[in-house]
Amino acid sequence: MKKILLLSVLISLQLFSQVPIPETGCYHAAFINTDAQSSFELLAGKNIAIEMFFTGWPANKLPDFPLTKCNLIDANGAIPHITWMPQVPGSPFPLTSIINGSYDNYILLYANQVKNWGKPLFIRLGHEFNGDWYTYGGANNGGGTLNGFGDSTKADGPERFIAAYQRVHDLFEANSVDNVVWVWCPNNGSAPNETWNIPEAYYPGNDYVDWIGFDGYNFGTTQTWSGWISFFNIYNPLYQKFKNYGKPIMLGEFASVEQGGSKSQWIAEAYSWLQFYTQIKAATWFNIAKVEGTVFTDWRINSSASALAAYQTAIANPYFLGSIPATDVENENVVPKYFSLEQNYPNPFNPTTKIKFALPKSGETKLVVYNIFGAKVQILVQSYLSAGIHEVNFTSDNLSSGVYLYSLEFDGKKEMKKMILQK
Repeated sequence: MKKILLLSVLISLQLFSQVPIPETGCYHAAFINTDAQSSFELLAGKNIAIEMFFTGWPANKLPDFPLTKCNLIDANGAIPHITWMPQVPGSPFPLTSIINGSYDNYILLYANQVKNWGKPLFIRLGHEFNGDWYTYGGANNGGGTLNGFGDSTKADGPERFIAAYQRVHDLFEANSVDNVVWVWCPNNGSAPNETWNIPEAYYPGNDYVDWIGFDGYNFGTTQTWSGWISFFNIYNPLYQKFKNYGKPIMLGEFASVEQGGSKSQWIAEAYSWLQFYTQIKAATWFNIAKVEGTVFTDWRINSSASALAAYQTAIANPYFLGSIPATDVENENVVPKYFSLEQNYPNPFNPTTKIKFALPKSGETKLVVYNIFGAKVQILVQSYLSAGIHEVNFTSDNLSSGVYLYSLEFDGKKEMKKMILQK
């Protein structure tokens, strides 16, 4: 048994193509708009393991993988989650241009850019497809008509979406891209609310989905059509419907406003339910203030002092993971293929945290802690180490609260991450 476990860990280290699914716990994730990741993490009191952001498809069809953004997220110790929105023109329906191959070259070149980046990331392709607000949604691609595409017993809108989604996925497969985690993500409510437009009608098949995502918001009384709705009433129907699909689940986007009820109570209840819904392995808070329709809405965790306190209290639970969990296999038995530096754990910390790193071969190794201004605080390692996974403790004696950096140098390579001391 131990040999089998060791083999599985070696495979995950050598082919780090998928984000590990925690046996227990849920990744702390967020969309932070243009804010710095460190700013959100200082507010929350915990690092995020996954950072979500949005990109569209360019009219000029030139590949535009967001390398700079992904590198920044990776350097900050998180995994990128790209919400990739194919808002493309096409006739007679927008998705026709993807289905007929007009975007094949763009998709293939983009896939090659992802492959060259080489690190794991989520791609949430065409989210909220069961709504009528995006051009790629089923309502804008034939809706409930039956005779315009594919199977005459199935609605054309969902069928066209599936065909486009599968084509993109297949082109990545043809380019041997193995570092993408594909997220299929409906909205909690369908528009129009008709039988042909139910989320499961859009499911492209288990071979095309790695994680299932859900989107849903409590708009409270901010809109003419909305009222206060609990986390349970937003997500329980979706969870019960998809929990047996055999996939890990993430909340691709969720948040609450203040108007109409108690946001702090809503947050506390949400994170309690997340511990009950054990197949939900990531939850992405939508941290932005914006205009929805004609009404200003504030989804941020700090929209009020009570909301922030509730969020900080909820997310402090160790069930919510601020980094990728380490393996339980003995370090000395594992010989990784790649050089890597993990996020420290716990983080934030006080007074001690663990830093783990992987060396594919023996060699001179240096691990140093710096303050935010780049001044050296402590040399943790400066010696010849053997190949394997190593773990070092760092104790913050006589240091003040704040952001610190730790840097690993090995074989001409250097990697740096940040950590937060919170006394």
